[in-house]
Amino acid sequence: MSYMSGMMMGLAFGHGIRRLFAGGAAKCAEPSFALARAIPGRRRYYAKALMGNDALAAAVETALAKLECVDEVKANPVSGSLLLVYHCDEARADAIADRLANRVFAAPAQKKADAPSPQDDHSEGLAAFGQSLRGTFIAINGHIKSVTGGWFDLPSLLSIVFTVRGLQKLLLAKQLPSGPQLIWWAFSLLRGWRIA
Repeated sequence: MSYMSGMMMGLAFGHGIRRLFAGGAAKCAEPSFALARAIPGRRRYYAKALMGNDALAAAVETALAKLECVDEVKANPVSGSLLLVYHCDEARADAIADRLANRVFAAPAQKKADAPSPQDDHSEGLAAFGQSLRGTFIAINGHIKSVTGGWFDLPSLLSIVFTVRGLQKLLLAKQLPSGPQLIWWAFSLLRGWRIA
């Protein structure tokens, strides 16, 4: 591995760690109801609430099939897709989609803590683990700050470890790619970000 490729890998790794500690980066907010494809007379939507919910899929199909301008409706609870074939104008189709987005598939303002659904376990398991891991690092960071009187935090201690180890490899072992790489990580950690 060349020096530059090692630097770039370290930078990418450092950015990933920084995003983890700094709040999980820009979270990809997946909409609860979104238009996937549209051609005149035919639209496909994706709704997170449909996934794994056969009863909701059947209810949506039944309700939309009653509309006079709708020719065909297929709700797939496996993929969460909703196919809508219609013969009305696009403004009416937009109104149907808005009603679905705001009344049927609107994200709940607040989830009930006392009644988690089985779907929540699958879709939010990894997110809950990530939040738990982040909370653990924030707690460790707070403990380090309180023990050292605010002189050190987790990123500064990690940067010291990387600096010492990098200098050790650079000066004693004459390992040029990995020594500067660890120093680069140390300086990347010290570039002004804190986790709490």
